[in-house]
This record gives sequence, structure tokens and C-alpha cells, in this order.
Amino acid sequence: MMNEIDHFVKIRNEAMFSLDRKKIEEYFAWIGQPLPENDIVFWATVHKCICNITTAPSELVSKSNHWLFEHGMSPSIF
Repeated sequence: MMNEIDHFVKIRNEAMFSLDRKKIEEYFAWIGQPLPENDIVFWATVHKCICNITTAPSELVSKSNHWLFEHGMSPSIF
């Protein structure tokens, strides 16, 4: 049986790792997080999240790091 934290992580990872905007928007709504209005800010948020999920697939982290670098951003969330 899956506990609440495992369930949350599963839902989060499925949304973020999909890079599917609709799935990610649904996830944001599910957790009650407002969406960034700016498209670049939206994707920066997604890619920064991916870079900071320790269980994210390395190829996805690499892709997110590349996207952030191309947009003059760091993978750090601080």
C-alpha cells in the first residue's frame, strides 16, 4: 500500500517528467499552486523542479539543465 508521501511523489514525478504542459497544469491545480503567467517562467519552474528531484532520470536532468543554460538560468532553486 502506498503512503501519502509516496503517492504525492508518484503524481509529481509523472507530471514533471512527462514535460506535457496539460499534465503539469493539472498537477499544479491538484496541489493548489498558481501557474506562472509567463511561458518562460512556467518552463523554468518545471526544469528547475526536474533538476532538483534526486530520483529524476539523468537524461531528463541533462535536458533540463540544457534548457536552463540556453535561457541564461541556473538549475538552482535558491
